[in-house]
Amino acid sequence: MRRKRCRFCHVSFIPNPRVGDRQKSCGRPTCQRALKAEYLDHWRRKNPKYFQQDYDRLKNWLAENPGYLKTYRQTHPDYAAKNRTAQKQRDRRKKSRLDIQTQLKAQLPDMVDQLWKERDLDIQTPIETQPIKFALLLGSLACLDIQTPMERSVCFGHNGPFSKGGGPYAIPPTPGPAAGP
Repeated sequence: MRRKRCRFCHVSFIPNPRVGDRQKSCGRPTCQRALKAEYLDHWRRKNPKYFQQDYDRLKNWLAENPGYLKTYRQTHPDYAAKNRTAQKQRDRRKKSRLDIQTQLKAQLPDMVDQLWKERDLDIQTPIETQPIKFALLLGSLACLDIQTPMERSVCFGHNGPFSKGGGPYAIPPTPGPAAGP
């Protein structure tokens, strides 16, 4: 058989003869997980309402069988303990992500002040070389904050390639003083 390249880790591999050209990954556990996630994502996009319909079915079944979950947990203590441990881990991970976001938001003003005062910040340097610095500086400008609603648009006489008038999103002209005779 001829060799193929894994679409996830890009390593060359010889496909299993029983699978042949249909084999997409090299077989490493990480690549298999990535392939499974890709297929699952594809399936979910093809069947977007599956889980909504399944929820109604499950809710109706649980209404017809009250106390089932409680009895199941009592008769399967290993499952209940495993689920409890997994839920605690999920909660901890979620809390740590939120804590990190809170810390970054608290540090942002100090970092921006430090960058504005920094002498080696060169606007002429390509943005690719200083992406974090420029992202922080641009994010600190209130006019560029997408979460801050703009109260009113400002229209200048000529905005480079953008000019007044035309189109469904045109800014109506500001009434000026009436021209005299």
